[in-house]
Amino acid sequence: MTGSPNLSFRPLETHDLKAISLVHYRACLIAYQFMNWSYSLQEVEAWYSPKFAEWSWTLAAFEADAMAGFIALEGRHVDQLFVDPSCHRRGAGSALLERAIASAHASAHGRFTLNVFEQNFAARAFYEKHGFRERDRWMNEEEGAIDLLYVREG
Repeated sequence: MTGSPNLSFRPLETHDLKAISLVHYRACLIAYQFMNWSYSLQEVEAWYSPKFAEWSWTLAAFEADAMAGFIALEGRHVDQLFVDPSCHRRGAGSALLERAIASAHASAHGRFTLNVFEQNFAARAFYEKHGFRERDRWMNEEEGAIDLLYVREG
């Protein structure tokens, strides 16, 4: 499995709300510049608060005591995968995604899905590198951007 030797992993816990909100907030300020993403940290936290109950599997990556990134699945759908910009291109995202797929494969093989914005080119390249392919597209009216369904068979 990929990953920095400096990373440690554990499942998300509800007390991680502030940490995942901060990672999400910082990552979106960069990744979603094409849509002028402008939610406040408090809005992100309020959005994440009920999400823990929806997730079937989670994992956080830490570099020392700081959260480097996290992934959350709803069944075989990657609901959230964010890496703090300070940790980009150091293997945290790949390590999280590979661990999620390996964990699900331990129970049964099957397809994985996720949604990604069409103009989020860095994320699309990352997911394509990990075997995901575009299968559908639609206008996300709430965000005013084209959303894509990516699928990984196997």
